[in-house]
Amino acid sequence: MSNHRANSILASFASEIAPHARILDIGAGKGWLAQAMARQLVARVTMVDVASYNQSDLPLTICDSRALAFADDSFDFAVLSFVLHHTPKPETILREALRVARAAIVIENDVRGVARQWLTRAIDSYPALRYGTPPCYIAQPRAKWMQFFAQFPVEARVLSEFRLERGFFRNFTVVLRPQTADYRPQNIAAVSGQLSAVEI
Repeated sequence: MSNHRANSILASFASEIAPHARILDIGAGKGWLAQAMARQLVARVTMVDVASYNQSDLPLTICDSRALAFADDSFDFAVLSFVLHHTPKPETILREALRVARAAIVIENDVRGVARQWLTRAIDSYPALRYGTPPCYIAQPRAKWMQFFAQFPVEARVLSEFRLERGFFRNFTVVLRPQTADYRPQNIAAVSGQLSAVEI
């Protein structure tokens, strides 16, 4: 991820973040987005990923994002930038993100058409060969992602739509917030069985 790409992604949700917010960047990659958040938003950013290819000035923790070593509500936001499509069970990672943060910001591809879905999966799986990260498992349109988010007891609000890589990748950014004040992420365990019924 270049600085230009990171700035484009950050612009899609920056208005949601207050200065000095505590942010967990899940699947931080090279760290450019985390660094942009730290500098432009004066945020306190923690980076985690399954592999180390960090090129930023911020420290990176290697961990399994399906079982994060943080207490409930440790962060104001969890940011998942093009992360959920790199796991066959995105509900597990999203559930953990909603446990450790008060809200989640998800940036995903809006992939329309079978041919583009296959091409997107091929292109997006290349880093898996280079960095040892998971391949792209899911390439689907925004409507399917919104159907997936609807399985959780959260309000999903689309913040932005934007394109990357000279317009080839259509993307969207959504913020997920608990629907009730007494929401606890473990409450969604009861609906986890329903998630398998969602076509992803």
